[in-house]
Amino acid sequence: MSFLTKYGTLWGAIPQTAGRIHWVAPGAGGYTVDGRTYRASDNNDGLSPERALATLDQAQANVTASAGEVIVLLPGSHSPTASIAASKAGVTYTGLPGGAGNFTKQKTTIAAVTGDQNINVTAADIEIAYLNVIPVTADSAIDASAAADRLHIHHCSFDLNTPAVNAATIGVDFIGAASDVIVEDCYFNSDGAQGAAIVAGATTGCLIQNNIFIATAGTWVSAITQAAAGRRLIVRGNEFDATSATITNGCLGTTGGDVDQAFFIGNHNSVRVTKMVDGFDGGDAVIAVNYIGTLGGGTGGTLVTLTT
Repeated sequence: MSFLTKYGTLWGAIPQTAGRIHWVAPGAGGYTVDGRTYRASDNNDGLSPERALATLDQAQANVTASAGEVIVLLPGSHSPTASIAASKAGVTYTGLPGGAGNFTKQKTTIAAVTGDQNINVTAADIEIAYLNVIPVTADSAIDASAAADRLHIHHCSFDLNTPAVNAATIGVDFIGAASDVIVEDCYFNSDGAQGAAIVAGATTGCLIQNNIFIATAGTWVSAITQAAAGRRLIVRGNEFDATSATITNGCLGTTGGDVDQAFFIGNHNSVRVTKMVDGFDGGDAVIAVNYIGTLGGGTGGTLVTLTT
């Protein structure tokens, strides 16, 4: 349902849904909504901003098996005791999207979960939005199983700088052959010695678009990777910035050449990108209208016409 405030329908921001909306404050104790202070508790029903739950764990428990329910995480740092098990189909996990803010770091943070992923997606039709996610060293911020069909991740920021460097530290990791998944309008900020920002794996029909990938130091092997069994990966309209680091094995790389097909279209890359697409067999990657930037005084960019 909708909630009316002096600002309109709940700041005009919460997704329209026929399901229940579960509100979660960043920990027990006082929090502020509309200038008033309330106390979060898992004894609350969590069904309005004034009666928020204290933990994500309780919100998870309160979600029914029916699709369309929304978990809203109020601004601040949320520290779940274990990986968030996104195991009920059709649930949306979101921070507050209202206000201009700064998309490089969303106002609602999911802090690192020791020895586990922050969010583990094992059901279809999950949506994750408007969150800042910090993975633990040698694990992923979000991983998705083969059951995570139609997963949609958007308007999230991923902090891959805070964890200690490790090639197993990943932003979004598709560990199973999910289909028709989307990652868009996200910001990945990473020390170059970490793993890939997105591991598309063996997905079928994966769309990665309008994201920004920043390598802040060191050498990043690949920002995005795809496994040999992957099918119909589309990477378009992204920005890859390695001005303080280097991307050596392609903004898009693969662990095996037999991919059918990968499309790398309309992306822009900094001068320190060594290769744009790497490791694919001939004919398995289609690239078009991609540019590698040049330093001042150059031509403004080089149109890439070859796959290496």
